[in-house]
Amino acid sequence: MRRPAEDDDDGGLDSLLDTMTNVVGILVLVLIVTQMSVTEVVSRIRSETVVDAEKLEQAKKELAEKEEEKNELERILVAPQDIDADKQKEELQKLKDLLARQKKVREDAKKEQEQIALKIEQQQKAADEAKKKIAETTGKRDELTKLISTSLERKAQVEAMLDKTPIRARPADIKVSIPNPRPAPPGAKQASFLCSGNAVYPINAEAFRERAVKIAKAIVARGNMDRDPKVGIDPEKFSAIFAGEKKDQDAFFDVEYYVQSNRYPRMRFHPKEKRGAVATALLNKRSVIRRDYLSNLDVTKYYARFYVLPDSFDIYLTARGIFQDAGMLAGWDPQPQDWLYTTHVGGVELGPPLPKNPNPPPPRKPQSVID
Repeated sequence: MRRPAEDDDDGGLDSLLDTMTNVVGILVLVLIVTQMSVTEVVSRIRSETVVDAEKLEQAKKELAEKEEEKNELERILVAPQDIDADKQKEELQKLKDLLARQKKVREDAKKEQEQIALKIEQQQKAADEAKKKIAETTGKRDELTKLISTSLERKAQVEAMLDKTPIRARPADIKVSIPNPRPAPPGAKQASFLCSGNAVYPINAEAFRERAVKIAKAIVARGNMDRDPKVGIDPEKFSAIFAGEKKDQDAFFDVEYYVQSNRYPRMRFHPKEKRGAVATALLNKRSVIRRDYLSNLDVTKYYARFYVLPDSFDIYLTARGIFQDAGMLAGWDPQPQDWLYTTHVGGVELGPPLPKNPNPPPPRKPQSVID
């Protein structure tokens, strides 16, 4: 059953009133929200209106860079119909050349850096070595300084001693005669002397030779070594016994026996140390060598022969002067420092007899033993 009409009108008004109330409420809410948003926006705008100068400058710079990138892209991204193939190839070749040059520059720079690093390493090593040498030089310099100081002190001491030492008279000049090599007078005998260690040793070879001949003949007789004249004396058997004999000696020499060339017995004279006559003994007329040796030489029957070693030239001149003052002829024979006087024994020859030469050589000329 339908409601009455007036009831429908009241109901419609109420419904409209409710709707309007709702709309008004919504509008109020929208207004409030809008007001709040506007306030927030205004506040944010106000806060953003304060612009930092540095940020502005940075923004301009970025804008310029973007603009440059845009232009570059526009240059590259041209329309296909506007592309020039030859020009693009030329540009591409230029880019390749540029990349190659840049690559070479980088490689050269890398090599240069490596060379610089190597030089730095070498210079560091050189610096370390220089430091080491400086340290060594400093030590040597200190040693030299100390040595110089010591030398100066020693020099001062020597100079002080020289100031206190009386001046000695100049020694007499040494008289040296001009050499005149010639043979010894007929029938003159040789008196031999060794000058060694700056001393004079008289060589009494004849006395030693007489004893050596007796020893050699006794060895042959004991061993019955000469029973076969064709074979002769066995050199090996004789040498083993002869060389093993006790050395002969006198006041000046020890005499050693040996065999030369498996045939000839010989003697070797070793001077005894500090047994030779020095200059003071030669100059003293009462010395043993002057009394027992030199005074027994007949200057009319003997001549002196000096064998002089390099260390004994001075003593030779002294001895020669004494002989010259006594009127005895003399000569000298210089020898090396390790030289030893040797002479034959005689009386015994080893091995089979040598065949006789049907044409003997002419006699040799006399040697020049006097000078």
